[in-house]
Amino acid sequence: MTISSSTSSSFASRSLLVENFQLSARSPSQSEPETLLRRVDTTSDRINSLVAGIGEKLLDAARAGSSFTNLQGSIDSALTEISELLGQSLTLGGSENSIVRGLDSSQIKDLEILSLPPNGSARFSGGITQQAGNAKVLITDAARLQGGGSLDLKIGGSERRIQFQPGRSIAGMAQQINSKNVGVKAIELDGKLRLTSRSSQSLEATVRPVRVGRNYGDNQLFGVNASQIDRVDLSRLPEGVSETVQGQVDSVAAVARLTYQGNASGLVTGSANFDLSGDLGTANVETTRGESLLSFAEKINNVSAFTGVKAEVNGNELRLVSQMRGDDAEVRLSNVVRQFRPTVEGVNAAQIPRFDLQSIADGAVVELSGTVTTAADTAKLQYQGSGGNVADTALFTLSGNLGSEQIAIVQGESLSDVRDRINAETESTGVVATVDGDTLQFSGQTVGSSESIQVTLDDITQYVDVEGVNAGQIQGFTVNSSEPRSTNILSGTVDQTATKGQLTYDGFLGAVSGSATFNLTGELGTAEIDVSAFQSLSSLRDDINDRTGDTGVVATLSGSRLTLESQGEGSDGIVEVDVVSGSFDTNGGDGNGNAAGTDAQLTINGESVVADGNHVDYVDSLGSYSFDVQSGFTGTFDSIEVTTSDGSFDLTGGDETGTAYGVDAEATINGQSFVANGDEFSVTIDSAVMAFDIETGFLGAIDPITLRSEEDEFSVTDGDGNDNAYGQDGQATINGQTYTSSTNTFEVSLGESSVDLEFVDGFVGALDTFEIDSEVTVQRRTGTPSTYRSSATREQFMMNGQEVTKVDGRYEFEQDGVRIGFQLAEGFRGSFDNFTINANGSASESYRSSKMEALTGTTLEATQTALADLFQLASGGKYDSENTDALDAYNVTKDALANLQSMFGVSTRRGRSLNGLLFDQSA
Repeated sequence: MTISSSTSSSFASRSLLVENFQLSARSPSQSEPETLLRRVDTTSDRINSLVAGIGEKLLDAARAGSSFTNLQGSIDSALTEISELLGQSLTLGGSENSIVRGLDSSQIKDLEILSLPPNGSARFSGGITQQAGNAKVLITDAARLQGGGSLDLKIGGSERRIQFQPGRSIAGMAQQINSKNVGVKAIELDGKLRLTSRSSQSLEATVRPVRVGRNYGDNQLFGVNASQIDRVDLSRLPEGVSETVQGQVDSVAAVARLTYQGNASGLVTGSANFDLSGDLGTANVETTRGESLLSFAEKINNVSAFTGVKAEVNGNELRLVSQMRGDDAEVRLSNVVRQFRPTVEGVNAAQIPRFDLQSIADGAVVELSGTVTTAADTAKLQYQGSGGNVADTALFTLSGNLGSEQIAIVQGESLSDVRDRINAETESTGVVATVDGDTLQFSGQTVGSSESIQVTLDDITQYVDVEGVNAGQIQGFTVNSSEPRSTNILSGTVDQTATKGQLTYDGFLGAVSGSATFNLTGELGTAEIDVSAFQSLSSLRDDINDRTGDTGVVATLSGSRLTLESQGEGSDGIVEVDVVSGSFDTNGGDGNGNAAGTDAQLTINGESVVADGNHVDYVDSLGSYSFDVQSGFTGTFDSIEVTTSDGSFDLTGGDETGTAYGVDAEATINGQSFVANGDEFSVTIDSAVMAFDIETGFLGAIDPITLRSEEDEFSVTDGDGNDNAYGQDGQATINGQTYTSSTNTFEVSLGESSVDLEFVDGFVGALDTFEIDSEVTVQRRTGTPSTYRSSATREQFMMNGQEVTKVDGRYEFEQDGVRIGFQLAEGFRGSFDNFTINANGSASESYRSSKMEALTGTTLEATQTALADLFQLASGGKYDSENTDALDAYNVTKDALANLQSMFGVSTRRGRSLNGLLFDQSA
């Protein structure tokens, strides 16, 4: 069927094909005031039920005005099941459910995960794109001051003005500024004037030129050799100048240079980090032993904008060259930290398969020698069998480092069978069994005293031996039970033997004196006996004895006396005559026709004992015994000794508790005694801290071992011997006066003015004499000022292509809903290693894994849309118990239910939707 609905804006424009969907609900009755009944028989029903269940719990919490933190686990479990029914997985978010991979704490520290949504995942990359630096301005129109003027400087809050006379070159301006110590460093750079603040304050420079208009007459140069001179600037010459120029170029301006020598393969020979300084500033550079010189050079050139130093590779040399020339050019290495490299020599792998030098003092050398005096071993116990078989049936508990198992052995079974049963449980106990002849050996799997095995005997066959029974006194002596490993001696007396019950009847002349009927009762029962007058006593005896099987009474005759006697002895042996009619008078007993025997009485080990007749049951702390006293015997009976002993369970190799421990290896190294943890030694000798393993079973002298900490080689040449190199101004002697310049251009004084002579690059030597004639008309006026401003550059940090700013002193950044806060590690520069953060939580409370099939097709798509916000109730979501209250969270479930019902067009039989019922409940 096709269902469409206009009750929810999320689904108003969609018609969905939904198959096999049923949902019914009824509103609460008086007997069920807070219960919403559901019949869940499809996957969609189950989803509806779970969502409604979450809503009910949140509604209860909202009514109570309480947090729903205690419900979070149940909500997570329900949402996990819903995810499964949607064919999805749900990982819980929040900082406690996060996994961080790839983070290097030497680059980024104090990482705090501020938010991590369910199923959240983010990858972070980036680094420092701009180092902090002092303010710099490049005055591009500095040439305007060559006609005279002033430069107004504002450094922070201080202001200075520097006046320039006409004819001053830009290099001369830089020299004049530097000589004034005004807080800036000035250099001439490609015809421009660069100013760099010597502090972190802002810098402002205003150029105020005096504009000079010149009308030149016939300016003429005579005799200039173009192979020596590239250019002669006559623009500053006043009217009426006529000069002869002669002299020589003594030297050209040189760059500052340091040289690092790599190995023959063009690789760095030692690890180090250092501060590299040049004309523009300082940056830290790090290089690693084995790194190519080209890679080393690339690192230097990556910071050239901050240092003014560039690197060139020529064969196995790396040259650090200043970008400037002249006396102000410099290349300087400082704070050079050379790494110390630990080395280990002499380890014999047959003796020591693993050797880890963990630390050693810089520059130290430690020699090791010694002997392994005790080899490490596993814990061992031995059971002694007989003829390769089990000696006696027993039950014992075998314990190892992995656990315990109870083992039953049967007398006569082979030790090999026992071994196999024990080894089948090795994964549970950590104990391995082997057989050698009549010996079954138990062994642990790991060496060392921390490993132990134990055999605890739980039960074993008991052997009982009875001695001293005198058959004339005691018969049928039986040991019913006996304490293991005990000896009991029974001694005492029979104080009274058991007797039978007895009545007598006296007749007359061998006959009964009168007729009678009586009931005769004994220990077996009762019989009615009829007696006629003058019946012979022998006949009556025979009648009674014919009924002995019914009564347990025996009659005997002696003369005219008939004796009635119980068959059994003791208090159970009774004879009773109950006359029904006539007269039949008996004697004995209690005088009323009732007689009973007496039980035997004994004293055993000082304790009074009453028998059952002559049968004795005796119990003491060591056992339980039964026997019969010989009828008629009284007096002291012979002592009876009962001895109980264990069967054979011969266990050796352990202590009194059946426990054996492994053995730690022991060694003497450099005169010190050390005990290993098993076969793993942790040793500190002098400044060296090391850990190593001894080969299993090895004993004896250890081959000598040498430990060293050697400083890596890192040095440069071509400097002053202190890792400093400076450039040198070129020098020329013109018309007898010496001039210097950091470029190929020299400002040469001619009278009260000057000209610029720019020599061919690399030219040194005598200058061909040339002549200057010039006629100049000069006009001056104030020029338009120009202002340059700069602030110190701040550190710029980029992450995932976005600039990250600090919040309350630390960086904060959000990517795909994952928000983090962090600091940069001290000294970190450049790009950090990529790292990822993923949600990885699972429901803390168990839930019923649904056996229903997951939704598919259009139904799945629509249900996912309907429940889009619901999963924000999971841990880490924006509606979880940490981020919202119960009422707002309930509204999320209410909207989800409304979406589902709108999608399927479902209402109750009374015309109310499930959402309406929940609303009634909240009302």
